[in-house]
Amino acid sequence: MKKILLILAAVFLVTGLSACKGGQEENKESPPISEKPSDNPKQTDGQDEDTPAVDDPAKNRPNTKTDTIILEGMEEPFQFTLHHSQALGFSTYIVDDMVVEEASSGEGDGMIVFANFAGKRNEDAKVQIFSKSEGTNATIEEKKEFAREVVISNDFEIKQRSDNSPNRFDWSEVEFDISQKGSNYSILGTVSVFQHGDRVYYAIIQYPEDYEEGFIPRVVKMFDDIVWYEAP
Repeated sequence: MKKILLILAAVFLVTGLSACKGGQEENKESPPISEKPSDNPKQTDGQDEDTPAVDDPAKNRPNTKTDTIILEGMEEPFQFTLHHSQALGFSTYIVDDMVVEEASSGEGDGMIVFANFAGKRNEDAKVQIFSKSEGTNATIEEKKEFAREVVISNDFEIKQRSDNSPNRFDWSEVEFDISQKGSNYSILGTVSVFQHGDRVYYAIIQYPEDYEEGFIPRVVKMFDDIVWYEAP
């Protein structure tokens, strides 16, 4: 019980994962997720003259870029903005119809990215990445169990996979699927545990069932664009 209370107090882990029935009602008018974001006059075609030249490749990247995401078998152009997660140790590009937040506490560091299609933020379609603070040791199995307790404490069920099921995401070292169903909503997701250097992370990807085809490609693109900071 004490362990669960500590988890409930950690960073944004409770509020970040709450896929409440009321929130689903509020988002039932959300636009189709294949919709592209509106043009942003501040965007450039992947170049920014003000970007400082530094040795670290994770930091020496254009602030914005134009790139494509494959949606329903078709390449679609999108605008992206560079996001630096100093606490988690990497930079990546976030498509402009998603929004990102970060938080840190004594428990660790986290980053959460919400769908924000047509300017309407959906609390049920998001990915959050969490790791204990740098220098704090954790194993893959310990991080998996921690993530399991987090999702269970937020009323998700763990879905069983067969022993020979392949991972859904290339970067995962361990995965398990989650779901939450109500009378008028269904939320699905996958928890991915992975490691970079000595630091272990988990990512919780969740979305309304009808968002899968548009949301997951955006998340995969975000992970594909990660460049890790060089060790000091």
